[in-house]
Amino acid sequence: MPLQPVEATLIAASVGAVASTSAVIVTHLLTRGRDRAHRIWDRRADAYVEVVRSARTMASGRREVLRTREMPTGSLDPGSDQRTLLLTEAQLDLFGSPEVKRLHQARLECFKNYVKALWAWRDIKSLPPEEGHNLEDDWKIVEWAVREWERADDALVEAVREEARFRKSGRRWPRRRELS
Repeated sequence: MPLQPVEATLIAASVGAVASTSAVIVTHLLTRGRDRAHRIWDRRADAYVEVVRSARTMASGRREVLRTREMPTGSLDPGSDQRTLLLTEAQLDLFGSPEVKRLHQARLECFKNYVKALWAWRDIKSLPPEEGHNLEDDWKIVEWAVREWERADDALVEAVREEARFRKSGRRWPRRRELS
């Protein structure tokens, strides 16, 4: 029993419909995955921008403290309030890379050490001078804390920059370099 033209047409139409539907499904799945990756990157980038901004703002405050040897009068980060800081922490926790999270935690520890050293220096400075006690030694602890905090800031900012740098992998078109 040979294949009739009507049957061949129906089979061809069915195969075409299945292929077309499959292509639409695959395209949808790939597009959805790509869009999700872009949304995650956008949120990660927002958190990273805030971290870099905060690091730069606080660095100028540290330099001012070192220059004047006076306690900061206002906020260490005047461009941010408590809500923004907590939001940035949450975004980093959810979307940040493990390396950036680790470096951010190290930065926070250095910040705490700086604040403790500065408060200790302020308290000792306000006491009556003791014989044999040198305020310069206490100030050196503050300077050390500032250097540690600056190193932590620099490492964090460099990690963020490295992650934000887009490099061509060369995997997609391996012969492209050969042709040009």
